[in-house]
Amino acid sequence: MPVTLQHVRQRLSTAAVDYESAAELGDDALPHLAELVGDTDTVLACKALYLVSLIGGPRSNEIIAGATEHTDPIVRIAASAALRNLRQAGRTR
Repeated sequence: MPVTLQHVRQRLSTAAVDYESAAELGDDALPHLAELVGDTDTVLACKALYLVSLIGGPRSNEIIAGATEHTDPIVRIAASAALRNLRQAGRTR
């Protein structure tokens, strides 16, 4: 089953996101997560960044690095935390 933006958004819309399960969406979710990171919904953008850091890989690095220049300072802080999480977990592939 292809990963859609709606599917990714649905996974992140709950108050208690099951990130471990959501990370199983893998690389196919990254384009959608990148879109959500750029969204005006700060909470959703921060959740998307955390999930990006759990998926890892070169594309994750790009998404997180791009988010460090987001207009919302909260998203920039979340990007810094996600980058640290990515590096600590060795998910930079």
